[in-house]
Order: sequence, then structure tokens, then C-alpha cells
Amino acid sequence: MILFSEFKAKYKTTALTFISFSEVNYTYDRELLVDYFGCVFDLLRNLIKRHISPKSLDRLDIVQEVMKDGSLLDALFDYDDIENGLSRHLSVICCKLKNLIDDEKI
Repeated sequence: MILFSEFKAKYKTTALTFISFSEVNYTYDRELLVDYFGCVFDLLRNLIKRHISPKSLDRLDIVQEVMKDGSLLDALFDYDDIENGLSRHLSVICCKLKNLIDDEKI
């Protein structure tokens, strides 16, 4: 139960940080988010490793590698390419995160 509480707290902190970076232009900190996502994935892995197959854990590792790379985050927070890049999806992602936080699902 302690591990789940720790995961939930870190996940919420990561979501709030992500939202904050989207609301205040040019505050994005790649290293910080990569570190936060790394902690979240490590905690999640420890929570679920006994309950899912090794193949599913491998899939989680693939997602973690994408987030560790930071390129996806860089594309999301590319303030200079809002019209054509992934950053146009940033407001939708943040809106969904805010809804989850407001509904106390995170």
C-alpha cells in the first residue's frame, strides 16, 4: 500500500508539473520531466510486475525508453511549432490531466 501511495503522489506531481510547463511558456525543463517520468515508471513497474506477463513488462519498458529519450517531450513543448508539431496537442493533454486531477482520479 505504501508503494501505491508513493506512485500516486509522484504521478500527480508529474502531471501538475507537466501542466505548469504548458501554462507558462518557456518554463519546460526536459531533464526534470524525464526524471519524474523515470521515477513514475519505476514505481509502476514495481507495482505491477507480479501481476502481468514479462511481455507486458517489455511493452512498459518500450514506453519508458521513449519518455527517457525526451524527444517526444521536446516536440510537445516546441513553442515555435505550435501549428504543425505535436505541441498543438499539448492543451488537450493538459485539459484531460486537469479533469483527472479535479475528479480526484489522480
